[in-house]
Amino acid sequence: MLRITVYVDIIFLINWIANFFVLYVTGKVAGRRIILWKVVTGAAFGAVLLVILVLWPSMLMGIKGVLACVGISMGTVAIPYWEKGKSFVRTWFLSTTIMVLTGSLMNYMRYLFQLSVKQMSQWLFWFTLSGIGIVILTYFIKNTWKQTENLYLIQIVHGGKTTVERVYMDTGNMLTTPIFQKPVMVLSEAVVHKCLNKEEKIIIEQYRQNKRLDYSSLITCQIQRKDYFHEIRYSSVGNQEGRLLCFLMDEVHILGCNIVLCKQPVALVPEHLFHGKEYQGLLHRECIEQRFGGQ
Repeated sequence: MLRITVYVDIIFLINWIANFFVLYVTGKVAGRRIILWKVVTGAAFGAVLLVILVLWPSMLMGIKGVLACVGISMGTVAIPYWEKGKSFVRTWFLSTTIMVLTGSLMNYMRYLFQLSVKQMSQWLFWFTLSGIGIVILTYFIKNTWKQTENLYLIQIVHGGKTTVERVYMDTGNMLTTPIFQKPVMVLSEAVVHKCLNKEEKIIIEQYRQNKRLDYSSLITCQIQRKDYFHEIRYSSVGNQEGRLLCFLMDEVHILGCNIVLCKQPVALVPEHLFHGKEYQGLLHRECIEQRFGGQ
């Protein structure tokens, strides 16, 4: 009696690797947003169902088998790239085409190098692991390089005091103060406090406690005439709208760029927002491009 040994783990591994590769390439070619855990889940979904079909080959017979294969294929693609309409059908068709081409290439290499199924699975495993490592390393290097490019060293001069700190030029920072029509720089309270006098620190502390400015008391305040404490509105991810305390700092020098920003609006944020980061503030891109206050 003929006995056939089926290595379920090897079948699963080969198909998971192939599915992962196909789904990743499909996302890149189609210009879709790639969410890694969804690609991993979709690849595992297709691999598990294919193992079931291998264990029960009767399910592959006739029209039922065709529908099962199409359903598994569409389900595998739908997990990472589902959307309504013809665009999903195009994505699925692209994925199927890549799968056929990949399968043909794998079979050609197997017969060319006389590889067993086990050897083929080992080769695919190390190939995929190396590919994932290269993608992660490239992503890390790219983001590190980009972040380093956007770091600036600034010198803050205010009330006769000086401090130096690094800030990040955030293209998403669109804050402006409508009163002065100037871009707003966001700085950690810990940095700003180094240049403040006692009266300025009291105003900031009162704002933190009351969550608002007492404009009636500020009208007669000598510090207010110089610093002009006021609020600006902002919106961000997770916060549809909020308010930040803003005031004018005497000078901000962007070192290495020969830029001096006079009476620069600065918004204060809690220091924990920059905890563990290489910078302690966000620079508005217009501070570099248009050189407000430096003209």
